[in-house]
Amino acid sequence: GHLLMLGDPTRNNIVVEEDLFSFNIIVETDEIPLNSLANSFDIIFNGDYLYNTLENEGNFRNIILTDEGFANDPVMADLETLVLYGSHSLQIGAGAEPLISGDDNIWSSATDRPGGLTLAAMGANGRVLAIGDIQFLTEPYYTVHDNGRFIAQIADFLAQPVQRDYTVADFPYFFAENIALVYTGSPDLGPGAFDEIINLQDSLRVADKEITLATSDSLSGDAIYLGLYNQADDVADLLANAGISLLIEPEILTADEQAELDAAEEESDDAAIEEDDAEADDGETADPDAEPNEEDEDEDEMEETTRLIQAGLGNVQMSGTALILLNESGGQRRLVVLAASTDGLESVIGRLLDLIPLDASYALADCLLQDNLALCPTDVADEEIEAELDTGGTSDADEETTDGDEETAEETVEPPLEETPPAAEIIATDQGIIGLGETVEGTLPADEKYRWTFQDGPAVIDITVTVDENLDAILELYDSDNILLETADSGFTGDGETIIGANIPDDNQYTIVMSDFFGNGGDFSLTVTESSELPVEDEGESGDVDGSDTTIFLFIDDDGEAIGSGFTSQDAFETLLGSDYSVTTWVTSLDGSLTEEVLETADLLIWDSGDYLNSDGFFDEDTVIILDYIDSGRPILITGSSPTIFGDIGLAALSDVAFTGDDATLLAGFAAGETLLLDDTYQVVSAGFILEDIQDDSTPFLLRGSGSEDSGNVIALASIDEFNADQQTILFMLPFSALPEEAQAILLNNMMAWFGFATS
Repeated sequence: GHLLMLGDPTRNNIVVEEDLFSFNIIVETDEIPLNSLANSFDIIFNGDYLYNTLENEGNFRNIILTDEGFANDPVMADLETLVLYGSHSLQIGAGAEPLISGDDNIWSSATDRPGGLTLAAMGANGRVLAIGDIQFLTEPYYTVHDNGRFIAQIADFLAQPVQRDYTVADFPYFFAENIALVYTGSPDLGPGAFDEIINLQDSLRVADKEITLATSDSLSGDAIYLGLYNQADDVADLLANAGISLLIEPEILTADEQAELDAAEEESDDAAIEEDDAEADDGETADPDAEPNEEDEDEDEMEETTRLIQAGLGNVQMSGTALILLNESGGQRRLVVLAASTDGLESVIGRLLDLIPLDASYALADCLLQDNLALCPTDVADEEIEAELDTGGTSDADEETTDGDEETAEETVEPPLEETPPAAEIIATDQGIIGLGETVEGTLPADEKYRWTFQDGPAVIDITVTVDENLDAILELYDSDNILLETADSGFTGDGETIIGANIPDDNQYTIVMSDFFGNGGDFSLTVTESSELPVEDEGESGDVDGSDTTIFLFIDDDGEAIGSGFTSQDAFETLLGSDYSVTTWVTSLDGSLTEEVLETADLLIWDSGDYLNSDGFFDEDTVIILDYIDSGRPILITGSSPTIFGDIGLAALSDVAFTGDDATLLAGFAAGETLLLDDTYQVVSAGFILEDIQDDSTPFLLRGSGSEDSGNVIALASIDEFNADQQTILFMLPFSALPEEAQAILLNNMMAWFGFATS
């Protein structure tokens, strides 16, 4: 549909300040509630009012507007003069266009400068109309000049039907209530597939959708296709309609297809031998010294392997890339989800499920998007193009082995050899040796990988690559057996990548590999330096770090709006940690915004927003810096009534907390079910986490107590991100200093022990 947004400066608090020397009119706040919606469409209602002292309708705030400032749009058709009776000005971004512009005699109270002001705008491809005034709609103002006609054309705009164009980011809300799930290529489904189906069913029910397993032959209505690139024949027409083709040369055969081919070749060879024998019997003898056909051998050697997704976005390597395509035709919507491997398919399904609760477009933030197509990284290192989907089902070949006599099978099975398998080959162009403290520069060709050998261990190293605007770098580090140790792929095209704190325990040959996610290639500079990070092996037998060598960065984020009295836990943290650790404190109200440099030496970041709420959430400039810190794999403790990372998601009263779970480290000195009474009742974030929603990699250890609102919801949890170098996070969603003093020291020591930093 269409949306109309109207501003009203008269609802702001306007303060008049007058003294012997000056007279000022001030709009007390520009925090206009309408902007929480308008910002989504690249429109901002400024906290001002507009006026014209030279030409107006009886009052300097009653602005006369002429067609010289009207855009060519049906809403403005045949209008000559309008009057707005007190209007905001608007700021517009790239996603909006001005509809009504003021002349050089119109001023803003915010700047006291004339000209260049927008009073109305269109956004969302002509579906959203924003006007800075509401008074022109009311009596008697709607009768003045062309205001009545303007109102009628606004009504036509609102009543005009519109066909919504969905994108992949709207998943699953573009589907009808019932959705068919189809596995392309009709693979044998096993436990892995059933787990996927159950996860999809559970997640889609949140959006009031039901999913049922189907085949392509029985399909009708909306559908989701899941499969591999090598088994995509069922969706070939849907891909072709979107201008997408899958290029796999030479073809990849399934086990059954390979068996059939081998059998056919064996029959052909047998026939050829019989023919040769027959010719020999007739007196023709083959020349034993004849040279083999070198042309045939060269032909085999020159055969190139091509595995490409060819689309309007360009050619992209299948390995490491998943494809999501939305097709809308005939009143039906079909979503095609393809990947190179079973692991890759599981990864992209996880992305789709992340979209469901909040329509979270961040789940596609690192994907290449165009209209109804998304190409996303699978984060599967050296992903192979698998012949067929393996979900643990029983293949024909497996069934044949079970049909035979089990006793015979037992007799023929030999125990595995106790030999170390050969190291897997790293397919990349060798660039020689790179040493500690060295930098190499060069140009990575399209569709190539470069590798370097590092053998300056033992050492703890940082590996950094900077690139030009064309290259989307991936860094990988392999050990001497070519086993992947670390990978970095968190940036976008043109961003650098860094592997921080990689532990090289010996002087064996380690391999650093660099590639381009999209295969475009470009200029780069690769550097290996000694890291300031402490390796795990140096942390003592218990895994704990010597506190005197540990730097704790205490970030006091107190620049939000006070929820209650406005306080932080700075004193408590400094008192409890100061004697055992090196503590650096940064207070936003005193020191300003964070910088990347101040966090470079931090071993642990404590982010304390205290009793303050910052509604900017993910878009706060400090949050951006901290997310980069988290991406480096380093640990963080986030605490406060409303942690900034959440923005403004609602508060609920908290007066007591109860321990939960069985984590021996976090609950040391406490017992599950034990309750702590806070020193007061606080309004703290109600994140909606309940015990059943916690993921396997998260450990809840505190719940809202029975005397608090939302009793039983998780209020503190610890998690480990296995996809980010086992990065550790504790989310403590209340002010730490609100706990009883005797409990603060014990619980903080427990959390430090969980991080591996406890001193005792």
